[in-house]
Amino acid sequence: MNVQTIATPIRHDVSALHVQRAAQDGCQQIAFPSIALGDAGAQWTPRRIRRGTYLYRAGMPSTALFVVRFGCLKSSLPGDDGEELVLDFPMRGDLLGADALAGQPCATDVQALEDSEVLVLPIADFETACSRVPGLRNDLYRHFGSALRREREHLMRLGGMRAAQRLARFLLDLSQRFAANGYSPRAFNLRMSRAEIGSYLGLTLESVSRLFSRFQDDGLIKVHLREIELIDIAALRSAAAAGDGSAAAWAAPAEAA
Repeated sequence: MNVQTIATPIRHDVSALHVQRAAQDGCQQIAFPSIALGDAGAQWTPRRIRRGTYLYRAGMPSTALFVVRFGCLKSSLPGDDGEELVLDFPMRGDLLGADALAGQPCATDVQALEDSEVLVLPIADFETACSRVPGLRNDLYRHFGSALRREREHLMRLGGMRAAQRLARFLLDLSQRFAANGYSPRAFNLRMSRAEIGSYLGLTLESVSRLFSRFQDDGLIKVHLREIELIDIAALRSAAAAGDGSAAAWAAPAEAA
């Protein structure tokens, strides 16, 4: 089983890295404020995960909660035919491992799409951590509520949006997430492949590639390999809502992956 979780010390020998980590921790405290408190923070330990390795696999015992400190991961369900169904792309501040709270094995595969780091709270220490810092439970409730809302909205998009709307909404969501984490909302790298985006959006690889080309030809985005720049966010919003003529023209029926 290809599971590799790498715990390595973080070097702080470059001043720029100090600044970057301070910004990351600041965003982390906004996402999970209780971790910033001494007693609660001491319960969470950092763990590095190298690109391509798994934090955990479906069916493994679920023994800890994880909060993404930085990086991008992929949550997916393995299929009987060897193909996966991508469920989400966890990023900074997202919670993983909730199956441990129910005493259930891991339900999904979680793989790092780039070198990443998570904060780990062993489930055996959960009650102790909550008793020391009551805000931890509130953080968890808030994150569970946000996750359920995101899943519901995603299912509604899959059922009610056409292909161009799905991709436009996906790009806008990424823009908002990067902005919330202190990065540029207009220019960023896509850590996931076109096939992974297609699996997440319920589209074929060909449909995703064709739509990226169409958006670029129409001046909405600029793409170079996995580097993407959102040129016309207003037009992307129109495409997501299918609210104008050009968006309606893009809104061809989605092709199931």
